Amino acid sequence: MNSENNLAETLANSKIYQDYERAFSETTGLPVALRPVESWQLPHHGQQKENPFCAFMAQKSRSCAACLQTQQPLHETATHEPETVTCRMGLCDTAVPVRLGDRLLGYLQTGQIFRKNRPKGDFSAH
Repeated sequence: MNSENNLAETLANSKIYQDYERAFSETTGLPVALRPVESWQLPHHGQQKENPFCAFMAQKSRSCAACLQTQQPLHETATHEPETVTCRMGLCDTAVPVRLGDRLLGYLQTGQIFRKNRPKGDFSAH
């Protein structure tokens, strides 16, 4: 694990970040995660505000792999400014790069939301 990943994990475990995470989630109802650059885990899996649909999908390895494939381009493009991607089910995830000078430490990530109302039962790919 590189020093950027160690620093991101240290920040994520700090009291100030944990207070921020709790306040953000309580205020918006959305999950938020501070993720290291190199992470092969779903960003919000197991969090209190995880989208129930996403939690259900994460139980199946094939669905989990599809979610991870959505995360990859998000992290490739969110290196200097925030980026948002939409998964095959129409849910959006946003990543904001966390930088220390020229060093990319990780991403502040939120999402698992629809940006517009969808008809009940509509999960067609877009």
